[in-house]
Amino acid sequence: MNAFSKSASARNDPAKTAPPFSGKRFGAWLDRRIPPSARINLSQANIFIFPTRSGFAFAGLLLMLILGAINYQNSLVYGTAFLLGSMFVITILYTFRNLSGLSIEMAERHSGFVGEHIEFSVRVERPKGRGREGIQIGWPNGYKQWVEIYDTQASVVSLYVTAERRGWLHPGRMLVETYFPLGLLRAWTWVDINARGLVYPKPLFSDSPQSHSSKHRDEGVLIDPLGSDDFVDLRGYVPGDPIRNILWRSYARSDELVVKRYASYQEPRLWFDFDQLSGDVEEKLSRLTGFALTATRSEQEFGLRLPQKEIAPGLGQLHLDQVLRELALYGHSEAEQPNNG
Repeated sequence: MNAFSKSASARNDPAKTAPPFSGKRFGAWLDRRIPPSARINLSQANIFIFPTRSGFAFAGLLLMLILGAINYQNSLVYGTAFLLGSMFVITILYTFRNLSGLSIEMAERHSGFVGEHIEFSVRVERPKGRGREGIQIGWPNGYKQWVEIYDTQASVVSLYVTAERRGWLHPGRMLVETYFPLGLLRAWTWVDINARGLVYPKPLFSDSPQSHSSKHRDEGVLIDPLGSDDFVDLRGYVPGDPIRNILWRSYARSDELVVKRYASYQEPRLWFDFDQLSGDVEEKLSRLTGFALTATRSEQEFGLRLPQKEIAPGLGQLHLDQVLRELALYGHSEAEQPNNG
């Protein structure tokens, strides 16, 4: 493993990659210096570069060599010091060049549930010419991924961020850095590519959605429950039929036992109603999420009733996505600023 790879791997812990712009003043300065954009091109205006610990140690070694050469008037030590110094200067150029010219944009956004890792696909494109290597990208609360672009013009990298609450997940600024080629310098930048993903409530499957069906007289599936008061038709007596259902007038005329048949209609479509559930808001939304997933898996038509919002019964993935979106954004404005995850 190269020196820059070892140095970068030691910093791959998300707990150690927290952004240094926690202050509002510095964050505002960074927004002016590197404005959020759907596509960001890296250049001298938005790339920072600074020696690493190894770089400072290397500079200290150079200083000691120069002092020794001056003290002992040793030409070989002078040559070694100047050679290493030249390498250090050239490394500055190569480290900066490894990031300069790259274009970064969001390729695909994904959704998920609270507690899951939400996937973001980021596209990194290099300019024509030499390939790029030893680049890492990632958000402060997620693990960084390597980007190596050789034979292709661009590479798509999948990054993951843990969702802690429902609604819009906006990871914020993403770190792009490199220690190439010697690990003596670090070039980096913080970019905001307007990444956001939708986080659905964490599903709870404790209750059966069947208990939230509704009954209607004129539509649905015909059933024959005990105690129904809706008359349907007449049929011949079968041993075990309730005596109170026997039509005695018909028996008096024809000596045949006939019973009255009662039934009702149950709507095959399920209705999940927010107001009919117990618990706090988040618990209700989680239970409704579980109902929707269960009904979709069993291919049952279902609708959703929320305060001031109703979604007609439907089937399929598109209907499920619409329901989950409404549950995720319940109580949130569609245009409000996405919340940090």
